[in-house]
Amino acid sequence: MKRAYYILNLIIFIFVAQFLGCKKDPPSYPVGSNAYVNSWILDSLRRYYLWNESLPLKVNLDQEPQLFFRTLLHADDRFSYIVNPVDPSSFPKSNRSQFGFDYSTVSSADGKLVFAVIKYVYNDSPASRNGLKRGDYISKINGQQLTTANAVDLQKQFLTAEKGRLTLAALENNYLKDIRTVDLNRGMLLEQPIVREIFRLEAKTIGYLYINDFNRGIAQSAMSDFTVFKNENIDALVLDLRYNPGGQVAEAAGIAGLISGIPYDTPFITYTGNKNGGRKTESVGHSASSDGTLQYNQILEAGLKLKELYILTSATTASAAEILINNLKPYVHVITIGEKTRGKDEASFVIKDMQPTKTISWEMHPIIYKLSNALGAGDYADGIVPQYPISELETLPLKALPSLDDPLIQHAIARIGGSKSLDKRGVNKQPSVISLRILTDSKREQTDQEILQISN
Repeated sequence: MKRAYYILNLIIFIFVAQFLGCKKDPPSYPVGSNAYVNSWILDSLRRYYLWNESLPLKVNLDQEPQLFFRTLLHADDRFSYIVNPVDPSSFPKSNRSQFGFDYSTVSSADGKLVFAVIKYVYNDSPASRNGLKRGDYISKINGQQLTTANAVDLQKQFLTAEKGRLTLAALENNYLKDIRTVDLNRGMLLEQPIVREIFRLEAKTIGYLYINDFNRGIAQSAMSDFTVFKNENIDALVLDLRYNPGGQVAEAAGIAGLISGIPYDTPFITYTGNKNGGRKTESVGHSASSDGTLQYNQILEAGLKLKELYILTSATTASAAEILINNLKPYVHVITIGEKTRGKDEASFVIKDMQPTKTISWEMHPIIYKLSNALGAGDYADGIVPQYPISELETLPLKALPSLDDPLIQHAIARIGGSKSLDKRGVNKQPSVISLRILTDSKREQTDQEILQISN
C-alpha cells in the first residue's frame, strides 16, 4: 500500500516511551518563551546527548530555539537536528524531499563546460511528472547558466526553494544545446518500489535488487523478491544501495536476515551511548521484529543463506544502508563497489513533549548512540570505503537502472564471473566524451538531516 514519504521519515531510532517526554519539573520560565523551550532543550541534551559532557555551562536562553540548539552541538556532530512540526520552514529541505530527484554538477577540466547530471528520479514525483529522467543534463537553473563560480550557490538555492525552473540540454560535440525548460513545484512523494531483475549470463544467474530506502515495511515488501530469487536458484546477488539514505534499523536487520538466513539470536548491532545511555547489543531477530511489520521466522523461510554479497554504494548511501553493509560483515563476505558512503555510524531518537497538554511544540533528534557490529567494528564516520572504487559519473550518459552497461553493475557482474570482462582499471569503461570533475553533489554539500531511528 502506498504511504506518504517525507525526508524526515528517514530516521533510524524510536526509543522507549519514558525517554520521549519533557522532564517532570517544567522549566521555570514563561510558557512559550524562548527561555522556556531552550531550558528544556539543554536539560534533555545533558541527559541523552552522546557528547553531553561537551555542553557549555553558561548559555544564552533567549535565542531562537533552532539557533540555540545548533550552538550546543559538538564539532563532530553532523546529524542532530530540531524541528517545529507547526512551522514547515524549520524542516530540512532537499531536492529529493521536495521534488523527487537529485543531481550532481560537473565541469570539463578547463571549466568551460559546466552542467548538471540527474542521477535519479522518483516514480510519481513532481520531477517524473514533468518528464525528468536519470541521465538528463541541466544547463541552467532558474534561468542562470551553470558556471564553476555559481554552481554551488545555484544548487543551494534550488535545495531550499518551493519551486524552480530547470533548462534541459543535450551534449553535442562537447557543447550544450538547450532543449526545453521544466517548471517544478514542490510536492508530496510516495513510497518507491523495490526494483528486481535477474541477469542470466553465460553459466551464471545473478539477482539484482535496488532498494531506495529502509522505511517501515521494506523488508516485508522484499520477501516476495527473495522468494523469486530462491526459486530461480540465483548464483549471486547484487544489492544496489547507491541512493539509499537509510531508514529504520528493523528494516536493515530484516534485509540482512533475508540475505544471510542467520538465526534469531545472532548478535547484530551494538549501541554505545554516554554514561547515562550505556551499551546495548541487540540480536538480528529482535531488531528485525521490533517495528511489528513481520516476524523473523517469516524472514528465515524466504531467506537465501548467501555467503557472499555485492553491494553498490555512493556518497548518498547512509545510516541503515551502512548498517546493513557493516553489520553483515561478520557473517557474509560483503564486496562493495562504487563510491565511499556518507559515514553515519550514529543513531538518535526523537525527544518531544508527551504531556496530555503540550507546552512545547519543538521536536529534537539528537545523536544518542555510536553503532558497531557483532565484532565491535564501527567508526566509519568518514564513510565506508568500497573495495572497488568507481564513480558512475565517469561514464556518461548515465544508464537507466538496472542496465548491464551501468559501470557499477557491470563491475559486479564481472567480479561474479558474468559475461562482462574487466579492463586494467577493473571495469569495461566507456568514457565520457570529455574529462569531467565534480563541482557539487547535494549529499556532499548539504548537512544531512536524515537520522537513524531505533524501534523498540
